[in-house]
Amino acid sequence: MLKVSRSSGSRRFVLPVILLLLLSLLSAACDSVEDEKLPVADYGKDGSQFARRFARTYPGRGPGSDQEHAAGDFIIKTLKEMGYAPVVTTFTLPVEPMEDQEPESAADDTDITVQKAPSSRNIAVFVEGKGFTRTGVDGQQTRFRKQVIIGAHYDTPVSIEEIEAAAAETKATESEKPSGGSGPSLAEYTGIQDNASGVAALMTIARELKNYDLGYDVVLVAFGAGSADQAGSRFFAGQLSRAEIAATDAMYCIDSIYAGDKVYAHSGRNSILGGDRKDYEKRRKLYEATDVFFENLLYSNNRYMLYTNQSSFLMELEGYAEPVVYREWSLNDSDYLPFDELGIPIVFFESYDYDEKSVAEMKESHNPAFGATNGRIRGTGFDSTDFLEQLLNSTRSSAARVTDRPLDDQLTRRINNTAFIILEALAKGNHDADAR
Repeated sequence: MLKVSRSSGSRRFVLPVILLLLLSLLSAACDSVEDEKLPVADYGKDGSQFARRFARTYPGRGPGSDQEHAAGDFIIKTLKEMGYAPVVTTFTLPVEPMEDQEPESAADDTDITVQKAPSSRNIAVFVEGKGFTRTGVDGQQTRFRKQVIIGAHYDTPVSIEEIEAAAAETKATESEKPSGGSGPSLAEYTGIQDNASGVAALMTIARELKNYDLGYDVVLVAFGAGSADQAGSRFFAGQLSRAEIAATDAMYCIDSIYAGDKVYAHSGRNSILGGDRKDYEKRRKLYEATDVFFENLLYSNNRYMLYTNQSSFLMELEGYAEPVVYREWSLNDSDYLPFDELGIPIVFFESYDYDEKSVAEMKESHNPAFGATNGRIRGTGFDSTDFLEQLLNSTRSSAARVTDRPLDDQLTRRINNTAFIILEALAKGNHDADAR
């Protein structure tokens, strides 16, 4: 048998080859681990299924109504199933005076009917974080706690009485209705856009939050009576102490993210300094959210696009002596307002279309399907689960061909990716400290 001697030189040659092979295997293993992390925001359909069930079961959940109360019970039940212990706070809504009501005289012994003030509820859960450690220039370490508040209102601007009245009218005039019509009536209203979609994103965050180890304390709140001048969030913000306000790094608000043309993230009006000047510290959390969008290639991976309002034209705004630049904030009121007024940095997510040269031209959607309401979806018959499902998913097949892979429906995609952006923004922590 021919024997080949192995000199020290050959051993020196073989060893690097073996090391290269090992490095290749390790690299392949790392690539495999990376592949397992993709796709991002892959939270399944729990969020969209919640939104559909919530909207269809409680369509007329007006502020202070029985349906709003039942919808709140459903949220409480869902949070308990996740392992949370929700804190429920009841607050009273202002009573509108009855028209032409004469005051009763003291001598009148007839029964006096006292109008009972309706009430609503905020539903909150608290998740404790690790806290933060800041190291000074002298090497001294300071430990501190910070919190973020994430909220969405669960009521609707349309009552069950309005829905039932529209249904009765539709039935009475069914034979007279022209073919094609002008879109769905309030009889088909479910509030899937405003704001079952936002609540579903909040519930998705609640579920996925258990997979994060955050520095922040996190307060999740389903606000009642948001359609009544943000009554729930105003009550919640009004209960915050000065210390709690100072400890709040940001408030994230989610409202109507499903059916508008584009998903936007905004900073607060408190970030405006007048003219073209803005407060960067008040906008830092907005930029962290957009960083998450870009870092995770959410458009390439998931066909989810996040916009900021880049209108950049001057406009008059109450409280400012000079015109201000309309950029990266919203004129649409929502539950962020009370926190904005307290000076807390806010990030507001909504779907709309701000890509116009004037506020008058801006719409929730430029889709001709909403022409009967001039592009408005919230508070109209167009905010119908069945109608929006059919309309918004009809173009999904062409988008799927572009990416060469199946895509989630628009409701699932927007709920999951919005939740992902907020969670990953929280994971960035406090900008000048480490999670301890």
